[in-house]
This record gives sequence, structure tokens and C-alpha cells, in this order.
Amino acid sequence: MEKFSLGFGIPFWVLLIFLLASFFITYLYYRRTNPEVDLRSKLFLGGLRFLALLLLFFSFSEPIANFISNKFQKPKIVALIDNSASMKLKWQGVDKFSQTKNALESADLNSFTKYPIDFAKFDTKIKFIDNFKFDSLKFDGTETNLHIPLQRIYEIKQAENIQALVIFTDGIVNSGENPAYLAERFGVPIYTIGIGDSVPPKDIVVTSITTNEIAFVDKTLPVKVNIKSFGYTNQPLNIQLFDGQNLVGEQTVKLDKGIEDYSIMFEFTPKTEGFAKLTAKTKPLDEEFSIENNSQSQIVKVIKSKKKYVIVSGYPNPDISYIKSLISQEVGSEVITFIQKFRGEFYDPPPTRKDFEEAQIFILIGFPIASSNTQILDWIKEEWQKGKSVLFISQLETDYRKLKPYEEFLPFNFVSNTVSEYTFVANFNPSQIGNPLLNIVPGEDNLKLLNQLPPLFRTELFVRTKPESEILAFIKVNNVEMREPFLLLNNFQNRKSAAILGYGLFRWRLLGFSLKEIIGGEKKDIDVGSELMSKLLQWLTVTDETAKVRIRPSKPKFTSTEPVVFNAQIYDESMNPVDNANVIVKITKGNEVYERQLQQVSSGLYSVAFGSFAEGDYNYVGEAYVGNKQIGKVAGRFIVEKSNLELIDFRSRFDFLRYISKSTGGKFYLWNEMTKFKEELYNLDLEERVVTQKREVNIWNSLYLLLFSIAFFSLEWFFRRKKGLL
Repeated sequence: MEKFSLGFGIPFWVLLIFLLASFFITYLYYRRTNPEVDLRSKLFLGGLRFLALLLLFFSFSEPIANFISNKFQKPKIVALIDNSASMKLKWQGVDKFSQTKNALESADLNSFTKYPIDFAKFDTKIKFIDNFKFDSLKFDGTETNLHIPLQRIYEIKQAENIQALVIFTDGIVNSGENPAYLAERFGVPIYTIGIGDSVPPKDIVVTSITTNEIAFVDKTLPVKVNIKSFGYTNQPLNIQLFDGQNLVGEQTVKLDKGIEDYSIMFEFTPKTEGFAKLTAKTKPLDEEFSIENNSQSQIVKVIKSKKKYVIVSGYPNPDISYIKSLISQEVGSEVITFIQKFRGEFYDPPPTRKDFEEAQIFILIGFPIASSNTQILDWIKEEWQKGKSVLFISQLETDYRKLKPYEEFLPFNFVSNTVSEYTFVANFNPSQIGNPLLNIVPGEDNLKLLNQLPPLFRTELFVRTKPESEILAFIKVNNVEMREPFLLLNNFQNRKSAAILGYGLFRWRLLGFSLKEIIGGEKKDIDVGSELMSKLLQWLTVTDETAKVRIRPSKPKFTSTEPVVFNAQIYDESMNPVDNANVIVKITKGNEVYERQLQQVSSGLYSVAFGSFAEGDYNYVGEAYVGNKQIGKVAGRFIVEKSNLELIDFRSRFDFLRYISKSTGGKFYLWNEMTKFKEELYNLDLEERVVTQKREVNIWNSLYLLLFSIAFFSLEWFFRRKKGLL
């Protein structure tokens, strides 16, 4: 039923005055006429005048018509069926396809008449199905994302009276956000039907390859291969690592009962520049469920390792020798050191502009000091703007006020400093545990090892971290964690810088423990602090050689079901974004050629989606033009593989499904417990929902109101003329 009310933008007494004014004006106008007309004509003409004035005044009062209606919505249920590829797998004693079919047939939701049921299938997206039949399920989804369908139903629930949700799934969620948090605030009971078995089949899965995206010619790169084992005991497993078709290494591990996860370390030493395709493979075992998940690949860019460092120090200190010793261990690296002495002069040889033009990395150790000449900083700033890297290491006598005008190439902004020395230890940020710079040893002990490094020195220095910088470590004083940064990185617009806000780094080697003494499992000692510093220097070395034009795929590896997306960043000589550039990407595989132009999405940024590609290795060339002039060219490589996310883990996650049901007031049932489920469904007592809809119509803003007023005035004028009235 719809209710109607009329509101006004003015007080009622003002409206009453308008009404009386319309009547009074009309009365005065037609009390006496010239010539005199009969009373009937006066009433007719006066009525027209009164209505015209009333409508005119009515529009001035801003009338608003309100329509309010209440609608009763019947409750409904949504049934979600997992359509991913894992739902059709079968092994000894387990047939998920048959289990799903039997569960749906036994539940017989199509004939449930107490409440309407909407059906939908999901994998990486959700699709509602009219007139649901089992044949509409193909079980071909390459990934399982439960968050997306829950989010979609949560949105629909705002408009429709959804009061229960039923999910048929194995609970193996391998993409998207954790759906548990959304389920907890869903507001309706979720009933989960578990498909599969919590005991997986016998299988070996290569889950991932962990290594750096950049490698150096003739320098060893550690490669970690991660493997899962299901159902094998006292079984030797052979793992091989290939660079293309060339065998890099081969190892054998013994699979033990109760251990599922294994990590195997390889060493890869590239010999030429370019792109290396590293592939890890395991040899099939007897009774293995699937061999499609026995390999993984990764693309690594290989560049020359030869580089030139320039160290500038405000005065002699032991950290200089320590840093130089680390650089000397790098094959083909060269270092030039400039140490300041009194009154801004340097020990021989003095620095020249050419030294800075030829270098790739600049290291400031306690520079500048009060007597330093800022010309050195001007040179460093100019080279940093060209894409070269800067490492700043503080010292006792560093003059931060002299450094402040050059904060552009530092990852922090200076706040204050007092030359009052104290000791601290590095407290490495747990959120950075996945950072390759902190990957000192295989396994999970890196954070523990790094936080046991010997103490360093620091002045009472306070800085403000730049928004684009990241903090790898804070400081800890007297076992109290402080939020002051110690190790910072900045990688913005292809220009890198790092800062170590402490000194006495040589103590890490002099007083540090070896890895062997800490965990006792390695054959050689590892200097943890020096390993960290070496990785930091290596990170600073890796810069994009085509800084002005950067064209690359959104990731180095795609699946055959997802689009291949390319992004580009185009800059001019001053690193300003270039708009309206012509950016073209050409992809080749054998005789196959695919070419597309990238579309500008914002200032200096371009993108294009090619669609999906067949499995294989692809090379690409990206070119950028302004007018007819080519301003840059980039080449690279990427991989397209069959998605094996549905073949990584076969264990049904019944505990996860139980948690979702319990937290929402629902229940969990196994696929063969549909009789109990149907009883629960028929016992549900769902309520109708009253939906109140309000609608406002701004009458005063209506053209018809004005037209009627004009029409009444026109009719009055017409009949007055006809009567001969003045």
C-alpha cells in the first residue's frame, strides 16, 4: 500500500497568506468591471485568475510530494556450487565428481518449495544459473576464489531477502582474499557441504621456485625449489634444475613420513647476458597421482656484473675498509675512495667530475662534515638523477644540516641530531621477511639471525621516512623496541637510494657469529652482517638500463587462461612523464607474431591486454615513439604455463568449512549426509522482510505547474477580450 503526503519548503502560515492573497487580488480585480458583466461571468473569470495566481504562488512554496510504500519480501536461499577443476578429481576411494553429483541429487534443492532457491556456480567468478541442472557444471575453473562470490551475494543481500547460504565445495581456496572475514559479517547462516577427503592421494608437487629476478654474469645465484610430498615414506626423490635445456644441478632427497614441505637449494652461475629460463623438475614416482604438477619455471634477467663504486668519506674510519673489502669480493668490480682531510681538501688523488660520471654507485660514509665542500654532493645529485644509486652511511661527525638540501636522493628527511653517542642493535621488520635482501640462509631463521647481529653506534638522530621508502630495520635500545629507522630503501621512478643510520658496521664482521655456530647445520661459516651488506650493494647495482622507456609484462609468468597484460612508463630526458607517445609491443613465438599499441591510462603510463596465450616461451620487443622519433626500445621474455593451482593441494579443507558454518550460525555436512541436511533445511524458520521505499517528487520544479498557470492566465485574457473588458 502506498501512502501520499505533501510537504512545503515554507511554513504553513506563509502558504495560507499566499492563498488569501490570491483570493484578495482576484476579489479586488473583479469587484467592479468596465463594462459591467453578470455575476456568472465574474465568477468564471475570477476563478481563472484565482487558479493562475494560486499555481504561481504554489510553485514559490516549493511543494514536494512524498510517496511511501511498504513491500513484503519473501525469504530466499542461495546455493553455491564449486565449479573448479579440483571438484572432478578422483583417486583410490575418492571420486569428487560423483560425490558432488550424489550430494546435489540427494539434497534435491530444485523441488524444495518452502523457500525459493537461487543457484550459482563459482571458481574465480560467480555466475547465477536459471533452471539449474547438474549438466550446467563443467568443473573447469583453473582457480578457486570464494571471496568474490561471497562479496557478490553480500551486495545482492542489501536488495533481496537472502536469509541462508548453502555452499557445495572441497574448501580448497587457492586465490583471492581470505573469505572467512567476510563470512563472519555476512549476517545469515552459511551451510557448507564438504566434498572430497581430508587425506590426499600420493603425489609430488613442485609448488614454486624462489630466487632473485636479476642475476649477474659469472656470479652464483641461489635458487630454492619448494616441494610438497603426499603419502610417500622412505622414498628417494630426484630433483633437477635446468637452464633452458641445460642441466644446472641435480639432487636427491629422502621423503619422510609426516613431512610434507621440502626446500632444495641449487646454485646457478649464468655465463651470458640475456634471459634465463630456470625450470625445476622432479622425476615421477610410482603410484603418483599426477605428473602435471611436477615442474615450475621462472624467468631470470642476467646482466653484466662489472660495476664501478665511488666512496666518499668525511674522515678516515674503519667502516671504509669494511665496505671496500665487501666490494673487492665482487668479480669485476672497481672502487675508488675519496677521503677528506682538513679544510675540505682530500687525500690524493682528489675527486674529479669524470670519476663520478663513470661510476654507477655512490657511497657516502660520514659525508658531509662541517668543513665539506658541497660540490661533491652536487655531482652525486646530477648522477642520481640519471638513474644511478646512492648509499648513505651515517657517522659520528656527519653534518646533516649541510646534507639537508640534498635530501632528494635520500630515503629520509632530516629532523634533528645531537652529537651524543649510544649503542643499539638492529631490529629487523617482521613485515619484510619475504624481502630477498633478508634471505641470508634457506629456511625461516633469517629474522632470528639478523636480529642477533652485534650492536652498533648512533647519535641522537631523528629523521622522517619518505612515503615511498620502506624500512627494513628499526633500532632497539636496552632491549626496548624503538620506531626510529635504521635501514631504509627507496626505489622511486627507477632511482634507488639506501640509508644506514648507524655506524661501526665493521663490528658485524669483527664480533659477529657465524651461521655454523648458531644453527650448527652448515658446512661453511657465513658472516650474516656481510651477507646482508653484499645483498644491499647488489640491490643498488640493479637499475633499469632503459630508465626513460620501461615496457614490460605485468608479471614474468602467466597461465594459459589469463590475459597477458603489458604496462609502460615513458619519460623524457628530465624524467618527466611523456604523454601521447606511440608505444608498441610485438610478441613472438616461432613464426607467430602478435602486435598491439598500448593505450595511455594516465600521464606517462600506458597499458594493453593481449588476451590469453597458449603455453610456451614468448619473446617481446617494446618500442616508444614521439612523433616519428624512436625514444626507446626494450626487449624481454615471459612464460605462459598451464595453471596447476588446482593440482597443488588435494586435501579437502573440512576444518575451514566447519569454521565458516559455525561462525555464521550454520552447520557443516559431509556430501553423504544430505538426509540430515534436508531435515535442517525444512526446519528453517525464515522471516519475511518489510522493505520501505520512499520517493520524492519536486512539484515546484515541474514545468507543468508553470504551464498550467500560464494557461489559466491565457484563458482569462481570451474571455476578457471576448467580453470587451478593459
